[in-house]
Amino acid sequence: MTTRKKLTVASSLSLLALSTAPSSALVVMISDLVPAGSALEGFIASNFSNVTEVRHANYANFSSAGSQDALNGTGSHAGNGAADVFIIGRSLSSGGYSSGNADGWNAVSIPVVNLTSYTARDAGNRMGWHLNSTSTGTLIAGNETTVTAFGAEIFGVAAGTYDFLIASAAAADNFNGLASGQTGFGDGNILATVGGDTLAAFWKAGAAPGGVNSGVATFPANRLLFNIDNDPNAGNNGVNDVANMSAAGAAALVSAIDFATPLTAVPEPSTSLLGLLALGFAAGRRRR
Repeated sequence: MTTRKKLTVASSLSLLALSTAPSSALVVMISDLVPAGSALEGFIASNFSNVTEVRHANYANFSSAGSQDALNGTGSHAGNGAADVFIIGRSLSSGGYSSGNADGWNAVSIPVVNLTSYTARDAGNRMGWHLNSTSTGTLIAGNETTVTAFGAEIFGVAAGTYDFLIASAAAADNFNGLASGQTGFGDGNILATVGGDTLAAFWKAGAAPGGVNSGVATFPANRLLFNIDNDPNAGNNGVNDVANMSAAGAAALVSAIDFATPLTAVPEPSTSLLGLLALGFAAGRRRR
């Protein structure tokens, strides 16, 4: 199991990245109700270079045998090592994460990425990362996302407004599942907002959650909340889990996961490299 790395959020709004070599063999758990081979699986596999195994099932109940085997590399996962990153997807029933069933995930010493405030909220004794309810019907149009100074450090862009969210269909032009407001996050830092509600937040290791039902005083490892929307959603099939983000929004999510976890983002080719490739291709054509 690999522990990372990367960060201390100073009161001066600067983030110190603690540099360690990333692991070359990481096991990622994805928890949702989507069959294996989902769009989210593909997103993780194609955007990060050091994923060697994805364990994908409904792991909402931390104490279940399936969750424990996938986390610890036991049972059907014996011999393949423990998990290094836990990701909660979007196409799920948040009721499975209520009544304290998912609180154990707050205590694990690996990074956790949560892609929906429906599970991160405190209501119903869910995971309690924040006290807020969830918003519905937020219009996404134009440069709807405001990136904070903290978010700028993590996303690799300047603080300001961006078009991170798009509608994959008419039914998706209203965003569901933002964390209402910008307070009640404990020691977490807001990374981005939409219409006054929270799109993304980050808690470094040792930071306190904002809810009262989290079951932990502080998180033992990094926690990242980055809300995505899966509309139009047909029976939690996961088809649109990553379809409602622009290229800039998807890049921000990749950068945030790279920052908060041991996963290493696949580098984008530089313009100079693309130029060299183009020259090489042209030269090859001329020699024919």
